[in-house]
Amino acid sequence: MSKRLPSGRRDPLARRHGAGDDALRTASVVSDDFSRIARLFHPIEISPEQLRAFPRAPGSDEEPWDVMLQILALDEQTALEKLAERTGLSFVAEPRLEDSAQRFYELVPPDDARSRHVAGVETVVEDGQPVMVVATAQPMQPATFSLLESLLDMPIRLVLTPRGAVANLINRGYEQRGDLVTEIIDEMPLDESAFASAAAGVGQGGTDLLALARQTPVIRLVNMILFEAVRRRASDIHVHPQEERLTIRFRVDGMLYDAFSPPLTLAPAISTRLKVMTELDIANRHSPQDGQTTVRVGSKKVDIRLSVIPTIWGERVVLRLLDQSSTQLTLDAVGMSGQMQAQLLDLVDRPYGMVLVTGPTGSGKTTTLYACLGKIDRNSRNVMTIEDPVEYQLDGI
Repeated sequence: MSKRLPSGRRDPLARRHGAGDDALRTASVVSDDFSRIARLFHPIEISPEQLRAFPRAPGSDEEPWDVMLQILALDEQTALEKLAERTGLSFVAEPRLEDSAQRFYELVPPDDARSRHVAGVETVVEDGQPVMVVATAQPMQPATFSLLESLLDMPIRLVLTPRGAVANLINRGYEQRGDLVTEIIDEMPLDESAFASAAAGVGQGGTDLLALARQTPVIRLVNMILFEAVRRRASDIHVHPQEERLTIRFRVDGMLYDAFSPPLTLAPAISTRLKVMTELDIANRHSPQDGQTTVRVGSKKVDIRLSVIPTIWGERVVLRLLDQSSTQLTLDAVGMSGQMQAQLLDLVDRPYGMVLVTGPTGSGKTTTLYACLGKIDRNSRNVMTIEDPVEYQLDGI
């Protein structure tokens, strides 16, 4: 499941200035303290009755920012300009989308960007550190901005922009992301004749396929597939060649769904590139193979277990993704109730016995077991595990 942006607004109004207004990097712009926000618009008078009307009614879809604009009787642009003056943020009516903002559109789910009215503008360097400039039309969502920094793995600097301009940025940004996929595929000269030539090369040591797998567009496409799978928190990737098409499928929360459908002619290049990464025999296309490797995707270290199975339509590849950061999860984080935790930990702490953890692929069995191992005192006990394969490495085990 892709990381969703929450609707919480917990942080107080905050400012962190650097060298000038443009150096503002804080994500915590406004909070539920409507009185304090209203004071930013002084000398506009707001009555106590109006302030009491600020919180949304139960079930209302109106955002607090929109409610405040109604009470202040201000149009959006005027309100954003005034807020920019009082907070040190910049107001930009029509930001220009730069290529350096592509990271935003690769990592932030489109639905979240649209619902939260946030869009990447460009990446700049401040104090030697890359910073993503983010345009927003909804400044009263500090938790969202904080999570954006987490998703992007970099600080953000906000600029206030009317929602129409933000929507235009969003549309152009995600269109460019789709164009990037098309561009990568278009760069790959894999027509039917190339497919036949590559297949013929297998009998001579796989040299033709190896050459295809080492082409930059092939590497970019495979990297993009891995990157997108980790971003969507997929546990598995399935490369599924069929009679007339190739399907790349992700397993998220135990469910498989189609992610990409590259041309079928790319199947041998993709499978060979994955074999090269996991040091498998690229000339062997007629028997199953298993391999593994470790890659870095952004700030994450991911172990990959790869299985290749020959089929009548080509090699079917399954990749199991093991995010090393998952070993830091607690039983609270996997959704286990307090009572169930107490019962489970009581069993885990006993010197003998067996605990069976069952469930479908991607349901959290491994994460649960490693969370239990994390609860065992490894300083006073000699802890050993029997695993095939060993999926994660823990200190003291």
